[in-house]
Amino acid sequence: MADDTRPAAGETPRLHGEDEAGPGSGRRDVAGLAIAVGLFVLAAVIVSDASGYPIRRTYAKFGPEIVPYIVASGVAVLAALTVALAWRGGFEARDRLNWEGFVFIVAAIVLQIVLIYGGAGFIVASGVLFACAARAFGQRTPVLNLAVGAILATVLFVLFRYGLGLALPSGLLERGIDLILR
Repeated sequence: MADDTRPAAGETPRLHGEDEAGPGSGRRDVAGLAIAVGLFVLAAVIVSDASGYPIRRTYAKFGPEIVPYIVASGVAVLAALTVALAWRGGFEARDRLNWEGFVFIVAAIVLQIVLIYGGAGFIVASGVLFACAARAFGQRTPVLNLAVGAILATVLFVLFRYGLGLALPSGLLERGIDLILR
């Protein structure tokens, strides 16, 4: 009987705890455990929120209020798997945190909130969000990033406002588009 665990010709053998991405670190992963805790908290928040939904049961004995519980169960299963993998050191070693990118992502979110509450509107706020996120990932052309972000945000604004009928935060640009398209 042939041993199916041996690598094929020209293929390198896999070690215990190794996957397609690379070998596991073999050490308990504190960051992985923290992520698992965050996932458990997220599942608890979903369940807590869903417990306040009105119950609309049909002949099937359950209604749409069951979906958040299904999602929370899935998140809890992923959290449990993350705990198991982090505890046995199955995650591969990661690079150090890119603090500059992290700061740009946090700044992007804060700026979007400030711009929306300041009345700049969806397009400007989302354009700035896109530009900051692109910078966080290493793109160093701010004018191009802002232009691409503004174009994408404009397309999304038009699709959401006129395709789906959703109300998005309006600023000067959005009011101008409303005047043109109405």
